[in-house]
Parts: sequence; structure tokens; C-alpha cells
Amino acid sequence: MAFVAGCQSESRPQAEAHSAAARLDQAPLVRPFPLVAMDSPMVVEFTLLPPGNSGSSTLFLGIRVRGEDGLKSLDAASEVRALGLPAQLKLERLDGQQSTVVPLVRVESVAGGPARIEPIGPTGNVAGGWLDNVDHQSLQSAGLQPAGSHYTQVGLAWAQGQAPGRYRLTIQLLAPDGRLSSTPSELLVAYVNKSK
Repeated sequence: MAFVAGCQSESRPQAEAHSAAARLDQAPLVRPFPLVAMDSPMVVEFTLLPPGNSGSSTLFLGIRVRGEDGLKSLDAASEVRALGLPAQLKLERLDGQQSTVVPLVRVESVAGGPARIEPIGPTGNVAGGWLDNVDHQSLQSAGLQPAGSHYTQVGLAWAQGQAPGRYRLTIQLLAPDGRLSSTPSELLVAYVNKSK
């Protein structure tokens, strides 16, 4: 019986590693993403599945910042917003040999007024971000948000009303403030949390 139990304990990590490998190119996805100037863009291809019960059809493109607790991750994300995060993004839908550029938008908030959704121009340039809320249930199901971890999301762009399929994201940080280089951050692609 001890031998059988030993086999089961070894097979579980292998199964988890296999399922994690299968998710490497599926959204939600997370990639290491230091907040430093990039000589060339990061290119990530992924499969977008339909949103879960708590996800909307809007796709979040941005970063998540980790902290020792919720307040520290919020403080770090607020610093990213205050210092700005100039970047260039492009999202394409892949259909066989063809690709179609997906229009992107950003959320603009003005003190004392409602938030506005503004289109991002054809260059894909963005200068800052906003605090956002993604579908955490899908992140937990994919093993991308371990229990006890603390993250705050900073949105750089949204892709609204996206259908399931294959996509390519190209993203490059242009000249981030040097004070952000030690901020623990990751690229995050996930559905925006559905409004209650």
C-alpha cells in the first residue's frame, strides 16, 4: 500500500505539470514581464476560450503587480500608474494564414466624473494604465493565482467583445521609469470580471 501511495503522490505533480503545460498558450495567461525598456517586443500567441461564469467578453491586456499583502500590491500598482508605463501593443486574431488587427480601447477616468472608454490609435501607443478587476475564478482554475498570493492589476488596453479563437499579442515597453525596475510584475491576459 505504501508503494501505491508513493506512486500516486508522484503522478499528481506530473499530472499538474502536464495540465500547466497544456495551458501555456491559453488565456488566461501570465508571463514574466520586468518593467524595463525592451529592445524588441514580446510576442505571445494564445488560444482564447469562451469566458467562464464570472468573466465578461472583454479581454484585459496589462500587468499584475505582486505584493506581500493586498495593500502593498495596491501601493506598487499605484506607483506604476503614477510614474506611467509607456508601451506599444497590438492584438491580432489569427485565422489560418491570415491575421486581423483587433481594435483596442483604454479606460480614462477623470476625478469627479464617470470613466470613459477611448479608442487606442493605430500605433497602439499607451502612456499609462488603470486599476482593473479580472476574472479571478479563471486564474484560480488555471493555477495562476495561488492561495495567499496578492496581486493588483493595471490595465493597458481592452479588447471588447472578443470571440474564442487564436490570437497574437505584441507588446513592448518603451521607456519606463527606472524606479519601476524592481517592481515584481507579470504580463497578464485574462477576461475582465463581469459586472454584478
